[in-house]
Amino acid sequence: MSDSVWSLPLSGTNVAVLADCHIHDGGPQFPAELFPRLQGADLIVTLGDMGDRSGLDQLEQIAPVLGVRGRDDADDIRTRRSELVLTDEGYRIGCVFDAKAVGLASSCDPFVEADGAAEVCRRLFGGPVDVLLHGGTHRADEARFGAKGSALNPGSAVLPAEGAKPTFLRLRVTSEGCYGQIIWVA
Repeated sequence: MSDSVWSLPLSGTNVAVLADCHIHDGGPQFPAELFPRLQGADLIVTLGDMGDRSGLDQLEQIAPVLGVRGRDDADDIRTRRSELVLTDEGYRIGCVFDAKAVGLASSCDPFVEADGAAEVCRRLFGGPVDVLLHGGTHRADEARFGAKGSALNPGSAVLPAEGAKPTFLRLRVTSEGCYGQIIWVA
C-alpha cells in the first residue's frame, strides 16, 4: 500500500480540517478561540501551509495530525506527502494542497473542476474520491466534484483571505454519509 493511502476506520469519525495557517515563531499564531472549537475531533487533517512544526505540535495535543505539504511547511513526518487519500470500506477522501497545480481544478477560488480531473484522481489517489479536500486560497469554499462528490476548502483559521472570516472545516463521517461544515472560529 502506498505511503499516501491511509486506511482508517472513518465511520463515526469527526475530522477537523485546517489549511493556510502559516504558524511561525514571532509570526501568526492560532487564535485562542480555535482550540475549544477543535475539541471532540478524532483526527486533524492539515492541507498545507501550516508553517513551523510548533503549529502541528499544538494541534496534536487535541487529536492525531496527518496531512499534506504546502509551500510554507517545515519538514515533518506528519505532512511529508504531496497527496493523501483517507479510505475505509465506504468512503475515499482525497487531500491536496493546491488542486489547480496538480490538475484537479482549472480554478481554486472559486473551485472549478478541471477537464481530465477523473484521470488525475486515478493517478494521485488510485481512483475516484467522494470528497476532495484542498487548500491554498485562505477562503472557505464548497463545490461539486466528480459524479457524486464535493470539493471542500476549509479556508484559514489564522490568515483568512481579504473579506473572508477565519474558518476551518468539520467533516463528519457516518454510515449514512460524509458531511462537511465550515466553522467560523470567532
